[in-house]
Amino acid sequence: MLQLIQRGLVAAVTVVLALVVVTAFLRVLASSDNTATPRTTTSTTTTTTQPEATTTTTTAPAVTTTTNGVVVPAVCNEDSPTSDGVTVLRVFYPCGANALASGEAWVYRAVPPTDLVLTTTLTEMTNGLSEDESALGFRSPFPDGAPGSFVGVSLSEGTAFVEFNVDVFPDGVDTPEGAQIFLSTLNANVFQFGTISQVEYRLGGSCDAFWQQLGSNCQVITRSDWRASLPG
Repeated sequence: MLQLIQRGLVAAVTVVLALVVVTAFLRVLASSDNTATPRTTTSTTTTTTQPEATTTTTTAPAVTTTTNGVVVPAVCNEDSPTSDGVTVLRVFYPCGANALASGEAWVYRAVPPTDLVLTTTLTEMTNGLSEDESALGFRSPFPDGAPGSFVGVSLSEGTAFVEFNVDVFPDGVDTPEGAQIFLSTLNANVFQFGTISQVEYRLGGSCDAFWQQLGSNCQVITRSDWRASLPG
């Protein structure tokens, strides 16, 4: 009898131990299944390249800038003075889109009564422009020191001999473009007078000295030469 009881206890203990082992094993399996596998995340940065700025060049109408820095359209036209008891002169300069003084655009100068209209015109020419005249679109090729650079003029059988001093020459007058603009202004003012058929410009009494400033030799300009040099 005692042996039977002992055998029963041993069997019971064996069953209990087996249950404990099985339970522990199942817990290990459950723990293994619930363990998350670490994930490797790759961060991708996208760089967006902006399109390059496009610069559009627009050809604007001819403009002029006043001394106050205000840009206005070129007018190239001035009302004639109406004052009595004065001599009204026309003084030619390049204006607006015209790089040269073509004889089609001028400013008016009202001066005390005089019969020396060519002399006074050339004096006014080298005096340059007023702020109001510049605002209309006119441009003077003469340097700031040019007032007083016209010395005098003499006439002989339709030829004008025009004398200047060195202050009349602007920077760049020895380039083809600079010489053309400079001469166009002189010629437009001289040849507005119908009695003049040709002109010789001089520096210190010398035609050669004048033209050397322009990088050339002495030239006597005729009215037909002047007309042929005009645009169009």
